[in-house]
Amino acid sequence: MGCCGCSDETSSKVEPTTPENQGTPPTRHSEQVFVTDRSCTDILTLIVLIALAAGYAFLVSNTVNKGDIYRVINGYDDCGNVCGRTNTKETDPQFSCKGVDKTRDRYLLITVDHYGVKSRSCTSNCSDQVVFLNRCVLNQAPETGSSIIKKLGLENFYKVGSNIFSKSRVQEASRDLTVAWRELIYLLLIALAISLGILIAFRYVVQWVVYIVLIGAILACIGGSAYLWLAWYAEKKAVDAGQGLLDEDSSQTAYFIYAVALSTVTVITLLIVLVMRKRIALVMQLFREAGKAVYAMPALLLQPIYTYLLIGFVVCAWVYCMLWIESAGNIHMKKNHVHFEKDGLLIASRWYNLFFFFVTCEFLLGCQHVVVACAVARWFFTRDKKRLSFAVTRGFGYLVRYHLGTVAFGALVIGIVRFIRAIISFVQNRLKQYDNDLVRGILCCCQCCLWCFECALKFLTRNAYIETAIYGCNFCTGGRKAFIALGSNILRVAAINSVGDFVLFLGKVLVVTLTIVSGIYLVQKKEGLHHPWVPIAVAGLFAFLVAHCFISIYEMVIDTIFICFCEDCEKNDGISRPYFMSRGLMEFVENSKKALNYLDHPPSSPRS
Repeated sequence: MGCCGCSDETSSKVEPTTPENQGTPPTRHSEQVFVTDRSCTDILTLIVLIALAAGYAFLVSNTVNKGDIYRVINGYDDCGNVCGRTNTKETDPQFSCKGVDKTRDRYLLITVDHYGVKSRSCTSNCSDQVVFLNRCVLNQAPETGSSIIKKLGLENFYKVGSNIFSKSRVQEASRDLTVAWRELIYLLLIALAISLGILIAFRYVVQWVVYIVLIGAILACIGGSAYLWLAWYAEKKAVDAGQGLLDEDSSQTAYFIYAVALSTVTVITLLIVLVMRKRIALVMQLFREAGKAVYAMPALLLQPIYTYLLIGFVVCAWVYCMLWIESAGNIHMKKNHVHFEKDGLLIASRWYNLFFFFVTCEFLLGCQHVVVACAVARWFFTRDKKRLSFAVTRGFGYLVRYHLGTVAFGALVIGIVRFIRAIISFVQNRLKQYDNDLVRGILCCCQCCLWCFECALKFLTRNAYIETAIYGCNFCTGGRKAFIALGSNILRVAAINSVGDFVLFLGKVLVVTLTIVSGIYLVQKKEGLHHPWVPIAVAGLFAFLVAHCFISIYEMVIDTIFICFCEDCEKNDGISRPYFMSRGLMEFVENSKKALNYLDHPPSSPRS
């Protein structure tokens, strides 16, 4: 078998086919779908990713040799001396003033004169000024530099620095977190309990959850439309009677436009619900199957925790490397001020750092998707679920041994698209100072199109990972299989991605809302707090992270079960080749009556 192709399905090892609950005779076997005899996929792409990592290490080492991270953190004066640090002297006599001990002068003071020339100096205290990021920030912009500050868009910076990030407020907020640490732990446990409760509800009472969501959305649309039409009628009646404002000053036209728009949305929503009413039942059944899978493999709930901890580490590493890159440069003198000028390699390092960050984050998310897909697909295509052991561990083994190249392929594709979007955003920001509406409009359209393309690409990539988890094929083959499977079930996919994702989103909102309400109840009685909103906001952030870790795993599990359902329908017929799916899912296949009748009344002497 080739190292970059799709494994041979006919030579795969067959999983145990002991009947679970379908009444299938052991002499009849379905066509095996889940492949266990695999080979490495997309190994060339993995080599490319390793080469990118090596290049990144070279660029970072170059910036470390030319940079000093404290130049950004502490700032430096006109001679290049870093505030709060002991500085080394330069051999060039042009920079003779560099090399002064500034350990006592911890803060950087920046002043602007009438001509807009900035002067940087280190000082031991900021007197009556605000300390923000080790800088002395003026409480009010000086009159001499107000025009320059306004041009630079920094007028709000002083307000933020003096009002929110003042030293006293930061100290008070830190003290509030210290005082309310017990309440934060309680709220974290509450968020965890609510998330687990929602997972249980998704399994046992998901039909009520879905019905409540759909009915609530329909009633909200109808009620809003009725209110807007009544408001329009009342405004129109007042204008006709001469008791209201003139036509051009009244809200009659606005109410009419809003009413027509919301009525259109209401009609579209009703039509979608009517057309997809049968598919919505499939969504509820997929939620039940996802609950069974999570119950059988509770280690699935730990995968997002590992992934987001690693992503958090990557974010910290990216920020750390970014500080090194921004501090690096070749020393030179400009207008009697020392600056550190970047060469072409350092400028390239800035963009390379961003690109590698995108690729790394997508790679970690892709690894999680493949592990979950492998575990769930193996669970789906195993008849005797009791004999299933270490499914998540084996999924991780499949990933590391065979499919790191496939994940690298998807990460590089998405990373390139995101990098192009970042470049366009950079150009857009640079063009703000120029009055060229045509170019800005073109770039805005390109940005919008690329965003839509990225969303579609992420969706297709996730499903390509699922096909790779099932068949052990490479990325392109998995993408083709996923496109065919999704294209032949487009209405079911629409129902899953609209109703299912909306239900999961409401679950996250519910967790955050209940946690914040509980936080208000707990924190408002706590003594010694200066800003109660600080611990409540931190609790809300933690609640969202907890809810996202536990609830978002359902999205990948549901998508995997749906693709497995489509592949099971494609490979088997339920009679001569029995399905792997449960009886609940059998109700949604075309020959469901024949298949269910065969399960209830199997032939006495089946043919082998």
